[in-house]
Amino acid sequence: MAPRRSQHDIEKDIPVSEDLTGSAVTAERMRGLGFIARQKVRLMEWLNAREQRKADRNIRANEALWADMSAYWANSNTIPASMSDYWVLYDFVRRNKPKQILEFGTGQSTVVMSRALMENEQETGERGHITSMEESRDWAAMAAAAMPEHLRPYHEIIQSDKRDGFYKMFRGVCYTSIPERDYDFVFSDGPERHSPVNNDKLFDLDLIFIVQRTEKPITAIVDNHYLTFYVFQKVFGVDKARYDVRKRLMYVGPVNKHDVRHLKKENFLNDLRFFGRSELKLRMALDEEWR
Repeated sequence: MAPRRSQHDIEKDIPVSEDLTGSAVTAERMRGLGFIARQKVRLMEWLNAREQRKADRNIRANEALWADMSAYWANSNTIPASMSDYWVLYDFVRRNKPKQILEFGTGQSTVVMSRALMENEQETGERGHITSMEESRDWAAMAAAAMPEHLRPYHEIIQSDKRDGFYKMFRGVCYTSIPERDYDFVFSDGPERHSPVNNDKLFDLDLIFIVQRTEKPITAIVDNHYLTFYVFQKVFGVDKARYDVRKRLMYVGPVNKHDVRHLKKENFLNDLRFFGRSELKLRMALDEEWR
């Protein structure tokens, strides 16, 4: 999982000069927002900060989980990031007990999901497995060395370069080699989204490819990147790709290859205006809707 803000930054009051991704925006941009838009930003930032504090309490109360996370931080020289993300992943794996997890972006998220899989095995006798993809050779080596020893049986870290790829008219980045396994849960926080070709900032494409090749329903959690969210809502639909404002995460699924929508026809008529500005909106539809 790629480094984000420090826990100190999360727990302090989030300034208005941050947008919904947590990155700083210019004062000029904030001045351009209307009153209602500014209040929405304030509310959503307050809700997210509350989720971070709640997650931090839950994680610290789980002594074994907190010990594993602290050990990884100490050995990897990384800093705490989104505690809400970590708690969501741990809680999801504990409750839903997936057997084959595919992770895009190795890090503390690998630790918390491995801990959850270990506890699941202690309860059920069945061992789950994480295939953790990482583009950076240095980061993959550091993460592997920093992992608590007792969690190593629950994950495999695979270094894979990234490349440009396409789904229909959407251009994104994806890993060059992901093992073909019977995945039932995907956590997407990688690869880093800048194109290796020309450094354009794109979206993470791999989840679409994974879903395209399976009849088995897959559930996914996608970390905070709005372009990726936008494309997934176009491809899977808003009912299958749901954004959580408080957690700044997208929940996708359950989906399989029959839920991957295709652009079959453009329809702009309802958006065209004789007066004022016309906003052209992209609509995608299931194949059978146009048969």
